[in-house]
Amino acid sequence: DLSLSMRQVNLMAIPVALIPALLIVLLYAGVHGWAAFRATVGIFRQPGLSLAILAGGIILHELLHGAAWAYYGQKSLSAITFGVHWPTLTPFAHCREALTVEAYRIGALVPAIALGLVPTLLAVFGGLPWLLFPAVLFSAAAGGDLLIIWLLRNEHGTSMVLDHPDRAGCIVYDPPSSQDVLV
Repeated sequence: DLSLSMRQVNLMAIPVALIPALLIVLLYAGVHGWAAFRATVGIFRQPGLSLAILAGGIILHELLHGAAWAYYGQKSLSAITFGVHWPTLTPFAHCREALTVEAYRIGALVPAIALGLVPTLLAVFGGLPWLLFPAVLFSAAAGGDLLIIWLLRNEHGTSMVLDHPDRAGCIVYDPPSSQDVLV
């Protein structure tokens, strides 16, 4: 059982989330200067805009998990459910069918790449400063996902996992060995 309570993940993900966020800010300021960083932050001082980006990004983050698990795990979209763990206000995507560790890892990483890494590269090197705030926000939001990837670090990619129904993470099942195959 490689799972943690939603509360544990939220607390443990804080340092995991802050490190990439800080690195992105330092990279942007290193390339463009602190004055450019302050100007970019000024774009997002509108609460309505910030809340819209946050809400849309959260929904997209979970949809990306589900789509990646369905695609890389070769599962039907009906195997994916979405919801919110209300006691901790944590949105989630959940695959009800077993996946390989490799497919599970990919599905866990897709939002970090699509909503964190790509916008970071476009903001820093592509001349799109308006992407900096979403890049920082959604890189930090992937902290819990990165924590789950860390928990899976010693698992073989062909092992099977079942997404935990109530907690963040999964239950790992070893792949069958050649001795387990009936002739």
